[in-house]
Amino acid sequence: MIGIKKAAVAVWAMGSAATVLAHSWVDCAKYDPVNQVCLGYSRGYPGRVNPDINLLYSYVFSGSPATQAMCNPKTQSAMNYSPLFPIATVQPGETVYTSWEQNGHLNNTHPTKIDILYYPDANKQFADVTERSTAMVAGTMDFATNSTCYRPEDSNTVCFGSWTVPKDLVPGNTYHFAWFWYFNQNPAGEWYSTCFDFKVEEASYVVKTTPMNVLLAMDAPTNVYAQGMSDAVQKQMAQVTTLGKESQDAVTSYSSQAPVASGTPVVSQSPTPEPPASSPPVEPAQPSSSTSVAPSPAPQKCRPRPVLV
Repeated sequence: MIGIKKAAVAVWAMGSAATVLAHSWVDCAKYDPVNQVCLGYSRGYPGRVNPDINLLYSYVFSGSPATQAMCNPKTQSAMNYSPLFPIATVQPGETVYTSWEQNGHLNNTHPTKIDILYYPDANKQFADVTERSTAMVAGTMDFATNSTCYRPEDSNTVCFGSWTVPKDLVPGNTYHFAWFWYFNQNPAGEWYSTCFDFKVEEASYVVKTTPMNVLLAMDAPTNVYAQGMSDAVQKQMAQVTTLGKESQDAVTSYSSQAPVASGTPVVSQSPTPEPPASSPPVEPAQPSSSTSVAPSPAPQKCRPRPVLV
């Protein structure tokens, strides 16, 4: 009985510590909130199915350290991706959605902030936390509010925000980013980071820009989107668009719930009418005083076949 009580106390203590300590990380570097799937992950992502993800992936800077590695040395010191958790592909000027979990830190009055840090030099990687002050900022988002989280009353709900891939990034290169959360509920300072990379190309699968209130009105996604790349999502990603030729708020949204053929979507067009068939040559009839010659009938024009929708 004593052993049971000790175990219960230990479990309670662990739960209490979890509510006191902040922890969060990027689950999906390029999130598709329309289909609620992940189109690219951060470095060394182990998936939400891994019971040790908090120990493996949460990376804290306590007490405003003067120096510390920007990227988690255990999982993010290199560009380590896999077919199950691949790197994302984007293009310059694309609006990207990135997702994380609230973890009990909803704050509508004084929301904590996230910066997306980057360098415009593809050869420049993050080394130290001091670079939070020297790197470029691609976007700033609220961490957890009623306007960024699906179910604010749920401490583990998914939250996400949007930002724009810098237009000066050169296609054909891979660039490096850091999601940097200024939690700062500790008076001495407390921050968190997740490092990820983007392959920049001239065309990519583009998520249709949609108002946040519309996206948040959808049912909250399950952890399926954070469990790895499915075949359906891979087929979805094959539907690429080049921005400039098409506005991001006008792109077609493809469903990842059913197989999608690879390549450019086919647009129905009216078929070109076939040319009229040639009439066979007619032997001239010999005129007769008692028989009149009827004129040859005009060739029939072919009608266009109806378009099947």
